[in-house]
Amino acid sequence: VFNVEVFSDRELRVEVVGRDDDAPTSGASRKRRREEDKGDDGEDIDSSCTVTSRPVLRVETIYVSAGILAAKSSFFYKLFSNGMKESGQRQATVRISDSEEKAFMELLRFMYSGKLTATTEPIPLVDILMAADKFEVVSCMKLCIQRLMVLPMTPESALMCLDLPCSISMAADLTEAAKKFLAERYMEFLSTEFQDELMRMPPAGIEAILSRNDFGVASEVAVYDFVLRWASSPCPNSEERMDISSSRLLPLVRLRITNADFYSCHTVNWAVKREQCRSLPTLGPIFSWEEYVFALSVHWVGHLGLYIEMEENKGPTRTVHFEFQAKTKPLLQFVTWHKGTFAAGCEGAVCSMELLGIPWSGFIADDSPFFIDDMLHLRVKLKIMQEPQ
Repeated sequence: VFNVEVFSDRELRVEVVGRDDDAPTSGASRKRRREEDKGDDGEDIDSSCTVTSRPVLRVETIYVSAGILAAKSSFFYKLFSNGMKESGQRQATVRISDSEEKAFMELLRFMYSGKLTATTEPIPLVDILMAADKFEVVSCMKLCIQRLMVLPMTPESALMCLDLPCSISMAADLTEAAKKFLAERYMEFLSTEFQDELMRMPPAGIEAILSRNDFGVASEVAVYDFVLRWASSPCPNSEERMDISSSRLLPLVRLRITNADFYSCHTVNWAVKREQCRSLPTLGPIFSWEEYVFALSVHWVGHLGLYIEMEENKGPTRTVHFEFQAKTKPLLQFVTWHKGTFAAGCEGAVCSMELLGIPWSGFIADDSPFFIDDMLHLRVKLKIMQEPQ
């Protein structure tokens, strides 16, 4: 009796709108957009359920039974009974995006039959799950999750599962399964086999890989380099990537500090945008190492100089060996440009070293070998040479 006028008491006017060109295209953009106003009169509740500024592509009219939909969906219960301004009208309107249309129609059929079309593809099920969450059809959400848990995942479906709204509390096991799938699939994520695929991956996927892997590499520095390459890879949201890499991803890279033969080593990586270099001085990261806190900065004082400045000293004076490196084209590998020593522990001590050995005009030029996708990649290796006498 679905969509049969004689067995229906309401008309559901479905407005299908196009995608907002400024909206994100990831699964996160399909998360619940509406905020319900739970006022007593319900006059301000918008039954369109989504952003209304996008163009309407087409309108579909579907005959429905208010009782059937209200019994399965809290959203339709409020729409047809006591929560929205259309409660007493024969026709009600919902607005969905064109990417949601197929899943929404499947959801309506489910509310009539209690069944979903048989499918072995996880992505359509995730779409239906998102629609079921949006229109508050709990029984459909449970069935979708049950099916997804037994179907093999794909990278795309796993990323969609990571972007499920937090309102789907029952999806915790599904999210964990998605994280496990990505971690196992990209166990060798530093190999050349996956680099193109990973450079296009959204932040949630990279975070899942880094948070669940023990990396299995000789040095975590290689993982650090991977995160910097991901953050600086060309994409529409490059600014967001840089922020996410510094706040969420790089803290997951546990840079190894080794002690052997009374030496203590520490490596600091730093990626600087070209426009930052044009407005020197440029302040770099502040980092702790044993009893000391250091800060890095780049200045132009007749030559390009890297400064290592003591921020805090809680230990004895020690002689520290430093090695400055920069990544260059076309090899895309770090090359050592300067070595030296300084005394760590002297309050206010500053170590300055000349960088790169080329004039400013050659360094900042468009064809400079030191900028890779407009990013300057620097590395400083520090090693304590001896205990104080």
